[in-house]
Amino acid sequence: MTNLETTAPKSKDPKTHSLKEMIIGLIIEHLDTEEKLPPEKELMRRFGVSRTTLREALSAFESNGIIVSRQGSGRYVQIPNISKQIVDTWSIVIQSKPSMLLELLEIRSILEINSLPKAMERINTDQLQYLGLQVEIMKSKAAKGEPFVKEDRQFHKTLFTSTNNIFLEQLLTTFWDLFEESEINKKHNDLMEVAFQHEKMLEAFAKQDLPLLSQLFQEQFSDARYQIMKSLVNS
Repeated sequence: MTNLETTAPKSKDPKTHSLKEMIIGLIIEHLDTEEKLPPEKELMRRFGVSRTTLREALSAFESNGIIVSRQGSGRYVQIPNISKQIVDTWSIVIQSKPSMLLELLEIRSILEINSLPKAMERINTDQLQYLGLQVEIMKSKAAKGEPFVKEDRQFHKTLFTSTNNIFLEQLLTTFWDLFEESEINKKHNDLMEVAFQHEKMLEAFAKQDLPLLSQLFQEQFSDARYQIMKSLVNS
């Protein structure tokens, strides 16, 4: 006869579950204030747990990045950076299956093109001037036959930072990081054309010409798709 006491799944420790909920409450309390969390001794007294139990519970939140320890200062709550977590995993996958860059590009194109109206609405004069500076550096480097991956990235990042959408920025950062690792952007045969394409994008932004801007982005992604496919054939 089966012994139900030994075969039934163990229920979660109610004390542990309660501690988790209390830490979540603590995180919510500190997320907006940016103040550091109380020291361990205070948390041990507040929650009625040992140092070992407290650290084990906190480590789960530290591993996903919502709690961070700063040496010599203490623990703080922050909005976690999902970009680094994704890149650390997917960079390995892409090394094994480079063709997946095409799938990443498809997602990136959907996110960027659909975010253009909000970016155009919210971008300010300082950001437009910064974009102009990046374009000038691109043209200067292109004239020397030098790639301009950093400036290209800063151009796009500035556009989509203007939306004030942190999830969008982190997701796009993921794609930019993975594309940089692939080094495809460094192998373009017509750097000057790419630089002038960004100049046209800037002009479209300044004129608030959304249809033209969307078309230019579509053209850029078509070119990026071609560069990836050419790289896959030559690899």
